[in-house]
Amino acid sequence: MEPIVLDEYESAVVPLSVEEVAGLRALAGPRLSITAADTPGEWVIKATAHVGTVVLGAVRVLIRPKVCNANLFHLLEAGGDALSVRPEAFEYDRTGDLVPSFATFFARVTETALGRGVHRAYEEREESLLALRGRIALAAQQRQLGLPLPVACRFDEYTADVPVNRIVKAATERLRRLRGVTSTTRAALTSILGRLEDVSSLHGPELRTATVFNRLDMHYRSAERLARMVLRGSSLLDLVGDAEAGAFLVNMNALFEEFVEARLRDYLLGRLQVEGQAKRWLDSGHRVVQIVPDLIFTRGGPPLYVGDTKYKLLVDEERGRNADYYQLLAYTTALDVHEGILIYCHDDGIAPQPIVVEHTGTRLFVRGVRLDGTPAELDGQLRDLADWLAQRCATRVEIPLSA
Repeated sequence: MEPIVLDEYESAVVPLSVEEVAGLRALAGPRLSITAADTPGEWVIKATAHVGTVVLGAVRVLIRPKVCNANLFHLLEAGGDALSVRPEAFEYDRTGDLVPSFATFFARVTETALGRGVHRAYEEREESLLALRGRIALAAQQRQLGLPLPVACRFDEYTADVPVNRIVKAATERLRRLRGVTSTTRAALTSILGRLEDVSSLHGPELRTATVFNRLDMHYRSAERLARMVLRGSSLLDLVGDAEAGAFLVNMNALFEEFVEARLRDYLLGRLQVEGQAKRWLDSGHRVVQIVPDLIFTRGGPPLYVGDTKYKLLVDEERGRNADYYQLLAYTTALDVHEGILIYCHDDGIAPQPIVVEHTGTRLFVRGVRLDGTPAELDGQLRDLADWLAQRCATRVEIPLSA
């Protein structure tokens, strides 16, 4: 059966059995819409903002982004050092399957991180030893019913067996098992596992806990982020009976938001602090209506500016954008700032003049970030946006509309 190839939000009518429909729904959930067509035995498959691959036996659904492939991998790299993405973009152009291309990209990002050495840190351990190490673990020692040896010890060990390495190792193992991964990439993934041979298996709670990076392990940030995509955002790829089945789908909404946040944080370093997805309250009692702005800009004190990132193309500019204006106005009001900005994934030529809200004077700006250029051009747009934001936040006093 030929693969079903869709772009974001595109739909197609295809023949499927009831069992295949049930299987695809179980794998993709709401990330892929499947409804009955007018003709019995045919179904309408509609993509959402998730791109990637869904496989169920002979049925293969490939969902491609509207972003050019080079920029797709550039967005995936958010937060780390920029890499040339030509091999992965070419492979994706040729096959249309995100899984093997992503595996290649993950291997290169992880190799780059490990090139600076396997990260090590102090981890607390508790073991029974023949000689005292560290300090005695009193509770464990008491359970030995008076036996002097072995000694229950609690100590700090400088080790590579730390959560960030366990997350990266688990994702590497999963990707290496996939069909379709090239032999070159599989060899690279095997080499990565060799570097992490002293790292144990992933513990369940670790994936639910955010990793806090510091200057010693900041180079792991991109590899860890991609590893979490593999482990948390997919059912990739399980074997159901003798049929290959699984899904790997990337949320382009979240991807664009995270990329904009990471780039602005880097470009505003030393000028503004950027809080992403920071929870606040709309109501004064802080109990009823919670808000989560994509971007809050501060200098370590109260908010100076607020932004919301939108990965969508608007067909009806007025009606489509109205709801976004209302949302941004709520953010500016709750945070007590005079201005806010909507950042879209395209540039429709709108002049940087604000909408001025009647009676309050709040200014709501709109800026577009084009995703159809080169990665360098994309970064240049966000660097310009960072400079613009720094200028707007230079003072909290009223800025003339002509500014």
